[in-house]
Amino acid sequence: MELYVGAGEEGTRQQIHLNDLAKTNSYEYQGLPVIDFYTGATGGLPVARAKYNPEHDAPLLLFTKNSEGSAMPYRVLSIEDSWQKQGVGTYQLVNLSSKALFWKVGEERFKIEPKDLRVIEVDGTNAKTPVIALEVNKDGKPSRVYRAKWHNLENMRRLIFVRDTNENEVGSVRVSVIEDFYVPPSTP
Repeated sequence: MELYVGAGEEGTRQQIHLNDLAKTNSYEYQGLPVIDFYTGATGGLPVARAKYNPEHDAPLLLFTKNSEGSAMPYRVLSIEDSWQKQGVGTYQLVNLSSKALFWKVGEERFKIEPKDLRVIEVDGTNAKTPVIALEVNKDGKPSRVYRAKWHNLENMRRLIFVRDTNENEVGSVRVSVIEDFYVPPSTP
């Protein structure tokens, strides 16, 4: 999807390309911590507004569709993506779904509320980390919505995104895992 970033309807806009379920290129931005996204280089409709934390060294903006009748078609969540703050051996779990999820990652157990996130560190020396996610239905009974064993490498971190399924998908949530690998900068 092609969008345009600008400071209001009258300012100059920069074109950006958004990938579906994958990171895009990095873009330089200087300005207020509120970013407006439009459908056109001039004019066009506003489709999203992002408010990012200026303390983030490398904000990663996540676009999710809003429900019908919302002021803008997309909602934007800003998370930290800096290697200095979310380094090797971290799992950043982002719950974009409409339900609370109960996780067991390795031996750690925790709950992530809807539209919230949690960062955990794992022992990357173990070959695999078992992962289970549960939801609780209306009757209070837990049911498993995700199970996996993730392979670990010493130079890797993971971003995990959980979203609700649509009418064409089976189950209640979809889990997307992005594996990032740290490559130290080369010295001349």
